[in-house]
This record gives sequence, structure tokens and C-alpha cells, in this order.
Amino acid sequence: MRRCWGSCATDPRRRAAGWQQVACRRMTQASTSPSATAEAATPFAPYLEAPRLQALQDWCQPEAFAALPDDWLVFVADIEQSTRAIEAGRYKHVNAAGAACIVAASNACGRDDFPFCFGGDGATVVVPPVFDAALASAWSGLQAQVAQGLQLHLRVGRVPVAELRARGADLRVARRRLTAGFDMALFAGGALSLADHLVKSDPARYQLAAAAAPAASVEGLECRWNDVPSRHGRILTLLVQVRHQDPAVLAEVMAQVEQTLPVAAPVSLDNLPPIWPPRHLGVEMALRRPGRWRRRSLFAGLWLECVFFAQLMRRHKRDPKKAAGRYAAELVTNTDHLKLDDTLRAVLDVSDAQAARLESVLARLQAAGKIDYGLHYSDHALITCFVRSLDRHLHFVDGGSGGYHLAASRLKASLASSEDS
Repeated sequence: MRRCWGSCATDPRRRAAGWQQVACRRMTQASTSPSATAEAATPFAPYLEAPRLQALQDWCQPEAFAALPDDWLVFVADIEQSTRAIEAGRYKHVNAAGAACIVAASNACGRDDFPFCFGGDGATVVVPPVFDAALASAWSGLQAQVAQGLQLHLRVGRVPVAELRARGADLRVARRRLTAGFDMALFAGGALSLADHLVKSDPARYQLAAAAAPAASVEGLECRWNDVPSRHGRILTLLVQVRHQDPAVLAEVMAQVEQTLPVAAPVSLDNLPPIWPPRHLGVEMALRRPGRWRRRSLFAGLWLECVFFAQLMRRHKRDPKKAAGRYAAELVTNTDHLKLDDTLRAVLDVSDAQAARLESVLARLQAAGKIDYGLHYSDHALITCFVRSLDRHLHFVDGGSGGYHLAASRLKASLASSEDS
């Protein structure tokens, strides 16, 4: 398997051939992802047969989602005490660990087309039982990598779908097709929120016990882009939970968000940041955990690839006839800045006026007892990449300086207040 510009090149013969030639070749190179296997017999068929939804208002239709089987499992991971990392200016480390959970799951399952959701300080993955042991082992190994490389504690757990349904939740799924080979899963029914609660509230039953496991493969994870500055003044990270799962209320919220979308995408060709020098490359290195003797060679190789990719992007990022230009255009459209996992999640680049209008609508709906929400503002977004090739890549976006984590804290406060009232 070959990825595009971000693949690690440590072979001395390849380096001798010239790093610029290598970088250019990778920009035009095709590859075969783990998902290239036939779909007919895959255990993921119940997900792959779920409807694809493109219009945002379709997300509000319960009948557009398909139920996943009872014997599937919901795996949940999050960084404990993320607030401390945020206060220390290490939220990118937290983001990278969350994205690494998804990449490690993909490599453990041997495919990319499976249901997952990036949560900023963690991730959720849903798998059939045949992948239970493989994913548990991968995430156990990743726990050690995160602890040793990033000095963070990754909490991981799993809950059977049948148990979530027995407790009154459901797990229904749809898909949103992106342009660079990935589908983005959309979830409804309350099962993911319940699974997250159970893993945190009953660790003895639901958390995975710490166990020795081989290091997880995070091949495909990239932390090359620097922070993405806001174009309009504020990066808004927003979480909205609709009370009673009322589709009409969700549609009203979605309509307000949709009004901002033509200009509010947090990543665009106008604000793609320079990748030189790469501020976050050390985070990727820490998760890869190369041996001591490979570390210098690997870091030098990645550093040089960043040099030459930066040159390609400066020259060609707006040229659709060039590989770098096509990659940049697809990067912009293949971000996960708007998604649904029982909670509506959005990262938007907004002006003060847009923010005020949206907050006014949210406050009105909350006062009417229809929603709970949490939000956070910063002046930049973070982007962490899952890259298989020039044609297959996905980009996880979060608000800077705490993004999803701090918005979630405010959502929890809103939920607690509504329960007390």
C-alpha cells in the first residue's frame, strides 16, 4: 500500500534518488486501499447497504437510517483529563490520539469502509463480532503508544449493541459520500451516547482491561498541516442534542446551520496553512514509535517530504490539472466538519454576526425545552489526516484550543441544568 505525499520514505536507495522526485512520484501514484476487497461477502454488509444521504435535511428523517445488528459492538475511546492537556497547549496531541483510534481500527479490520466517528478527544467505532478481538488488541496496543509517546491516558471500552437496545437505545446508521473515496457514517438512535456513558460510569464492566498487546499500526495517520486560521473571525465548534430525538427540531437546527455553510467551511484553499515548517510532525512521530535507530532517519525523511510537498502546494494548489491541485481541492471537500452521532457536531468558520444569529436560534430552542447545546470559539482549527493515497483521504477537523472537548463540557452543563429544572 502506498499513500501520497505523506508516506514515510526511509530506504537509503530511495533517498539517494532524490527526495523531490520521490515526493512528486507519490503525488501521482495510485494505490489500493484495504477496502478494495469485494463487498458482497464482507461482515460490514449491513453498514455498506445502508442508505447514502447527501442532502442535509435527509439527516433528519428517521426512516432514512438502517438498523445495525444486535451482535455488533460499539467501541468507545477518549483521552482522560483532556482539560489538563488543553491548558498545557497540547490539544493537538489529544486530537491526534483520537484520530489514531480510527486509523488503528481501519488497519486492524483491514478496510476503510466501516462506521466510525471522530470526537476530538476520542473516537467511536462500530464493528461486527468477527473484529472484536482484533480491535480490542489494536486499541490496547494504542493505549501504550499514547501513554509513552504523548503522555496521555487513552480510556477504551466496548458495549454490545444488544445491551444498548435492551436499555432503550437504538443504533441506526446512514452514510454520507465524500469525494475522495471515503463514506462518513451518520448515527441515530441514542446508542452511541449511551455507550459513551456506560464506559465512563461502569469501568469494571465495560472498559477494556489493560493488557500487553503489540503496537497498533497507525499507517495512514498524518499530522503535517499547521493550524488553520479563521477567515471570518471565529472558529465555532458546536454540539447540539435534540431532546426526545425530535426530527422536526433537528431539521430546524440543520436549516440554521445550512444557511452558513456556503461560506463557513473551516478549511478552504484560501486558508490552507503553510506546512513548512511542520509544527506537529513530532506528534505523528510519537505515535508511530519507531525504534531508536530508525528515529533520526524517519524524521529526516518526513521533514524532507514536507519541504517538497510545501513547494508543490505553493505552486499548484489551485491548478486542477496538477496532482497537488486535485489533492488540495479534495482535501477541502473531504473534511468531517459536519456530522451526526446522536449529537449534531459542527466546526464552522463564522463572523461575529453569523455567530450571534446562530446562538440566538439555539438559545430560543433551548429555552423552549427542545435542545441542549454547547459551543466553543477559537481563532483557528486543527486538521489531522487519514491518508491512503491521492484518491483516498479523509481529514478530521476540530476547533483549536479545546474545540469539541470544551463544547462537550458546556453541553454536559446544559444537560445537567435541564435535568434539574
